[in-house]
Amino acid sequence: MAGGGRQWRPPPDAWAALAIAAALLLEWLWPLGLLPPPGVAVSGVGIVILLAGLALEMASARALIFAGTTTKAGAEPQALVTTGPFAKSRNPFYIGLLLVMAGLFVATGLDWGVLALPLLWLALDLRVIPFEEQRLAAAFGDEYRSYAARVRRWL
Repeated sequence: MAGGGRQWRPPPDAWAALAIAAALLLEWLWPLGLLPPPGVAVSGVGIVILLAGLALEMASARALIFAGTTTKAGAEPQALVTTGPFAKSRNPFYIGLLLVMAGLFVATGLDWGVLALPLLWLALDLRVIPFEEQRLAAAFGDEYRSYAARVRRWL
């Protein structure tokens, strides 16, 4: 336990790294061959998905920076951002992360990675986001609860 009784939790990027490591290990041990091998068309589709995820993450970061609050997971927020990508989803960064990962896995033909995506989503949904939501509710009270009532967690 660190931080005055707060339990340490793996950051979102650690969950993503775990998904990549597990996918690579499983692909090495037991290749599935579900995705077509990487080629120009398949890699191109993967790169488009990856770039869409990066664009969403950049737009999300820009909205937070413009509002004068942090982009770091786990840091104390200084402002509740409800504009830009945050007007459509309370978690556009994580949607962007999942798109980046999906694009990476498709572009490289990593079958186990594509299969790991739902587990990564579940880890974010159950182990990361609820604690961020508690922190935002504590910091912004009714303003956050009103935002959460009108904007979906994902899409």
